[in-house]
Formats: sequence, structure tokens, C-alpha cells
Amino acid sequence: MQILHVENLRKSFDGKTILSNVSLEISKGEVIAVIGPSGSGKSTLLRCLTLLEKIDQGKITVEGDVMVDSPHGHPRYAPEETLRKIRLKLGMVFQNFNLFPHFSVLQNITEAPVHVAGVPYEVAKANALELLEKIGLADKADAYPYQLSGGQSQRVAIARALAMKPDVLFFDEPTSALDPELTGEVLKVIRALAAEHMTMMVVTHEMAFARDVADRVIFMDNGQIIETGTPEQIFLNPTNERTKTFLQRFSENG
Repeated sequence: MQILHVENLRKSFDGKTILSNVSLEISKGEVIAVIGPSGSGKSTLLRCLTLLEKIDQGKITVEGDVMVDSPHGHPRYAPEETLRKIRLKLGMVFQNFNLFPHFSVLQNITEAPVHVAGVPYEVAKANALELLEKIGLADKADAYPYQLSGGQSQRVAIARALAMKPDVLFFDEPTSALDPELTGEVLKVIRALAAEHMTMMVVTHEMAFARDVADRVIFMDNGQIIETGTPEQIFLNPTNERTKTFLQRFSENG
């Protein structure tokens, strides 16, 4: 079952093209890793797919609902009622956690289910405590973000996104703000979600993670999808010279 379909997406900032004719699709249960150099458009792509940025042209469809189309070359977004329905299907985990500093961990996780999705508080609380148990932070429900390590904060951010029960979860370089020794605990949670067949798109610079966990790898450069394939195809036998150069650099850097 296709969750998301993107056709010829374009996005510019101040006259500079950031995304150019990007087309892709995500199927239910699929884990996609998006790799590429800094400035290649990876994060902007995620922000466009999750309604955090408006596109300049193209079409995005989420489970049959058209988010935006460009019938005459200009983007036309769906009515707000449809966009609200679509937003509830999409979860996002950011680089820098974005937790509410004045809320406890439990409050951070229950806030959106209660006030956005209309879930009764006791139900949202029970779900939050279950998620905290799942990510190994059952003892942190009453803690505040300043009391957490970076790895713990990112795991709470993942739980917060999962609390909304999205159909697809997007990660924007979830370990880039972490010390190396904290990266593993976050990747462990994402690996567990992949094992449960959570539909995910992960922008990452962790090549081993992309190779071992993803069903499909997308390599981006200069705002375009240069190459896409299975991890084996991309990492062992890339066909595009730009992909080969990029992966060779990572290999040389260890």
C-alpha cells in the first residue's frame, strides 16, 4: 500500500533552487534512508513533505488525499480540513529535539494527543507511559528536558511523535546533535521501530545505519535525487559517479 507519492517537487529560497523535480514514493512498512552531502536538499524535502514548508511546484499525495497539486504551474493546497487530516498522519523528529522546556517529559508526550487529536488525558497518559517503557525511559516521566542527556531528549522526541500514532514518521538527522557515545541509544530505538515495520523516512549521515536498516536508500545532491536503490545496490554497486565519489569519501573517513 502506498503511503506517500511525490511528483516533480520544486522548492527555491531567494531565487536559489533547493529542490528540483524530486519524485518519490513510500510504501507502508518501508524504511527509506536519505543520504547526501550537506546542502543537497534533504532536510528541505522533509519539511515540504510534512507541511513545514510550502512548495513552489509539484504534487504530494498522502494515502490518496492530495496535499498539494500544481495544475497550472502554481501550487494549490488542499482545504484546511484535508490538511489537518493529513498532518495527523505525519510525524516528525527534528535534529535538536524541540521539546517544550517548561513541560515535563510526560507533558511533552501527552500535549499533542490531548489538545490536537482530542484524546482523553488518562488514555494519552497511559500511552505515554507505555512509550517511555518502550524507549527505556520509564523512570523519566516527571523529569524536565534540562535534566536529560541529548540521547534521552531525542528518545523522548521520538516518543512524542509516536504518541500521535502517525502513519509515517520522518527523521531529520536524528543523531547529528548528539555526542558519538549517545548516538547508539537513539539508533537502537529507530532500529526497533523498523523491526516493527513502522513506515519511516530517515535523513541521516550514519552510513552503517542506512546500510543495515533501510529497505531503500536515496542519494541526493544539488536538490535532486541522483540515485535510489536497495542498500546493497547503493553501497556495493552504485551506478552514478557522484554517488561513488560521495560514498568513497565516507569510506576514507572511516
